[in-house]
Order: sequence, then structure tokens, then C-alpha cells
Amino acid sequence: MNINNTRDDKNSILRNIPQVEKLLQEEEISAYIPLLGHEVVKDLIRKVVDLFRKKILEGEDVPVEKLIPAIVKNCKKKKLYKLQQVINGTGVIIHTNLGRSPIEKKIFGSMSDALSGYCNLEFFLPAESRGKRGGYAEELICKLTSAEDALIVNNNASSVFLILHHFARGKEAIISRGQLIQIGGGFRIPDIMKQSGAKMVEVGTTNITELNDFEKAISDDTAMILSVHQSNYKIEGFSKSPSVKELSALKSSSIILARDLGSGNLVSDASLPQPFEPVIGFELSQGADLVCFSGDKLLGACQAGIIIGRKDLISGLRKSPLMRMIRVDKMTYYILQETLINYMNGNISDISLWKIILQGKKAVQNRVNKLMRLVKNESKKELLSRIPLMSTFGGGSMPSVEIESYGIQINIPGVSPDRMYTIFINQDIPIIGKIVEDKFTLDFAALFEKDIPYIAETINTVLETYTVKK
Repeated sequence: MNINNTRDDKNSILRNIPQVEKLLQEEEISAYIPLLGHEVVKDLIRKVVDLFRKKILEGEDVPVEKLIPAIVKNCKKKKLYKLQQVINGTGVIIHTNLGRSPIEKKIFGSMSDALSGYCNLEFFLPAESRGKRGGYAEELICKLTSAEDALIVNNNASSVFLILHHFARGKEAIISRGQLIQIGGGFRIPDIMKQSGAKMVEVGTTNITELNDFEKAISDDTAMILSVHQSNYKIEGFSKSPSVKELSALKSSSIILARDLGSGNLVSDASLPQPFEPVIGFELSQGADLVCFSGDKLLGACQAGIIIGRKDLISGLRKSPLMRMIRVDKMTYYILQETLINYMNGNISDISLWKIILQGKKAVQNRVNKLMRLVKNESKKELLSRIPLMSTFGGGSMPSVEIESYGIQINIPGVSPDRMYTIFINQDIPIIGKIVEDKFTLDFAALFEKDIPYIAETINTVLETYTVKK
């Protein structure tokens, strides 16, 4: 029904707009209450109704039948604000924006039994008394890295900050200029050092730092040598910097060597791209007093910062007042614990991240072929094409290393790649792709087998919609 511009018609239509409570009972709208919350949906209804009233009063020709669809559209858009499952068709394996490493589903299954009620977070069952958090996860880390002790905090930036604050506050920490990196979210090593209270002493140049540069910088005020792995960028050509083993020769009773690895890798496999990220235990064996790394990158678990090293130094960190601020919760400890048990048992095939990394291009190609079989639309041969791709590790790991992959491109005349990107994001389970050579592309490197039927169904619907429009 169209609205006339007469006052009587306007008033009549305004009176006939359903009340908010009545609209809340509409099946299409009420379905969003469990997903978004009652008050959020009510607020969305009010905003749409107010907009309709405004347009009517301004004399616009507004189809009232579009009121409910407009509310549903806004509810659907609001749903995209939620933390939820997405399908990673970007080809970036450790995708910072998509939760970094995928976590094995079986861990969540066992976690519901272990943690949905009470748990022994700070109760040491063998002694029948209060105990420290994360004891078993930290024990596993020590066994896997040959460290004397380990400590878990909420992320690796916290690890670096805690180490600097505890051991070098008010004193000097020496670092190569080539390692003054910026990590995700705009956090810079110089800023972290400044906030920690440490006095940063830069040595060398961007591309060349000699061991002698560190030696000459050591003073009576020096408390630490900080070595930062350049995990999120690479200097090629004329470059040089001392190894951890070389730097360890400069340690003393008053100077410790701390190594920030960024990504924490526990796997050494000949099939991995070379050079790969250093193995944690090896870095510690080269003489570092403390090594810190992330839990949600190459470790394949959840967000955490892990510090390993000398028992006396870890003990000092554990007693720091800052620990109350940066400690982790029971779910983090549990996910780390179960992930580390898989490493301990040699079951890296039970770690989702390593399934992806070690799968091989044939497995990726098979998923592409399976999807193409599931797409039944008659136009698929003209509108879909298989394509070889190169995927990346991401997450600040190995910036110059790529892995052979495969994917598909969807090229529908009249539908721009940007529009296609939006269409796929707005599915019930958002599908995140990328644009390659001006075509919407899905890289299958980080797609799971369970994703394929849903993606095929989505593509069938998109192609059918296009066919109808034609």
C-alpha cells in the first residue's frame, strides 16, 4: 500500500503502524531475540519505526509493507557485530582478524565437562590445599622445551612488558636497532620498553649490528640484553646480527639475556617451508635466560603469553604485583593444557593449525574439486573457475614464506567483486574471501572439510539469484 500525501491519509497510516510490542511478536523478528537480546531487538524496532514515521510526515511515498523487512534487515546487520563463527577463505592461516589459530573442536567438547561447573583452578588436589594457577600447563611447557620453569600471562606483549618491568625498570636494556619492531595493533617495542620503565639503549644500525656494538654499550647500569625475533618482517641483502648464542657470552651475574620469539614453534619437520620459525627449546638452549612467545600463533592454542627459562627468574616474575593484572583464566589454561598434551603425545595431527600447515596442496585441491561437484547450478562452468594460489602463514610469522594452494574465483557479470565480497560476508555463517585480479576469490588453504557443503550451498543460492535476475 502506498501512502498519499493528505493529512488524513498520513494520520491513518501512522495509526496503523503496529506497536513495538506487537512487532516483537512477529516470527521473523522474534527469531532474533535469542541471538541479539530482547532490548537490542526492541531498540532496532523503535529506530526503524521512527524512521518510517519521519518519512511519512515528510510526505514520502513509503510502502508500509517494507516495515518488517526493514527491521529484519537491521537485525541481520546487528548480528554481524557478534563474536561468531566465520569461514576463512582468505588463504591466511594464522589470521589476526579471524582469531589467529583455529582451536581443535574436541578441546571445547571436553572443556564443557571439565569447566562448566567448578574446577581446581587454584586448588592443588594432591596436597588437598590451595595451589597456584596453571601448574600442569606450565609443567608440560617445561617438558616440551627443557625449561626450568614457565609462566603464563594474557598475551606476549604482556610477557615482554613484565620481563622488562621486573628486571630492567630504571636500568638499561640493550637492543639492536634492527629489532625495534612494531607488532599488531600499533604496539611498538620502543613504546613497551618506555612504559615498562626500562632505559632503552639502541645499538647498531637497521641492517647491521655486531656483537661488539652490544659489548661497547654495556655499562654499570645495564640490566638486560633484549633480543627480538624479526617474525613479522624480513631484511634481505646486506644484513647481520649476533645470534642468541653469541649474545649469551655477554651475560653476567647482573645482566640477563631475554629473547622475544613472537611466534612459539614446537615443531621441527622436514616438510615445512625453509627457513621456518625457530624451535622454542633450541632458542633456550642457545643461552637465553628467558624466552617468551605467543600461545595463539604457531603453538595453535588460544591467546596467551608464555615465558620460559631460569627457575629463579620465573619465580621473581610470578611474585610480581603485575601478575594479578595479566594472569589468565581457567579456559585459557585448559586450552593450553590440552593442546600441549597433543604435542607431548606426538599428536600434532590433532591440532587444527598443524593439520592445515602440513596438509599438502593435494588435500586443498581435493576440497576444491569436492565443492565444484556440489555446486549444481548450470552456469557454474561459466561463472566459477579453479585457480592456483599462494597462501601465507600470517599472524606476524614468516612474512616472506608462501605455501602453494588452490581456490575458486566467482565472476558474475554485473556483480562487482566488492559486492560479491559483501554478499558472502552477509551469510548466516559469514564467508570471508579476498579479491584477486579483480575477481572475488576463495582460497581453500584454511577451509575445513565441514565448510565445503555450506559454501557450495551459498554459491548455488548466489548463482541462482543471479540467474533469476538475468
